[in-house]
Amino acid sequence: MSMTYVVMANSLGLAMQNASSNQQRGQVLAQAALAEVLGMVLSAGKV
Repeated sequence: MSMTYVVMANSLGLAMQNASSNQQRGQVLAQAALAEVLGMVLSAGKV
């Protein structure tokens, strides 16, 4: 039974690590998209 708890704790740890990595990637993607959109807005105003 204790081995089941160890495996479950390990699985939960991996799931939390994956969730954290996914959140970080999402934030990086959002920042890149925002920078691109702001660049497009600024370049459109120069015309």
